[in-house]
Amino acid sequence: MERKHWTLIVLDEARPGSLSPLQLQKILFLISKRLPDEIGENFYHFVPYNYGPFDSDIYSDLRILANEGLVAKVQIIGRSWMSYEITPEGHDAATNIRQELSEHASQYITKIVRWVESVTFTQLLSAIYRAYPEYKAKSVFVG
Repeated sequence: MERKHWTLIVLDEARPGSLSPLQLQKILFLISKRLPDEIGENFYHFVPYNYGPFDSDIYSDLRILANEGLVAKVQIIGRSWMSYEITPEGHDAATNIRQELSEHASQYITKIVRWVESVTFTQLLSAIYRAYPEYKAKSVFVG
């Protein structure tokens, strides 16, 4: 499975809502840590950055998915950044791709997306830094 497919499945799990770039980064980071045997070698490689684990390749894959009509950018009122949501075509593609996942991976993605959607920015980063303190090294977040 291509790494962009993991991003597509995560966005499909958030349907009908959208995910912020920070939420996507942290969900995909947690997948990399919790499902190492499932993701393969060509997954995202996270480094410490301003708000914890970060990989700019996620944005490249989002651009590709958007160009393919599978993902849409969404402007949230009052926010300076774009969020991302799955399109109907993306949902169809994600449904097919998800069949390649183990039951364990599928359940974990559901669980982690629901959790990330339920916590605040501060709670999310604090939890990541508690579990993976090495990713706090370059953080500008003080919380």
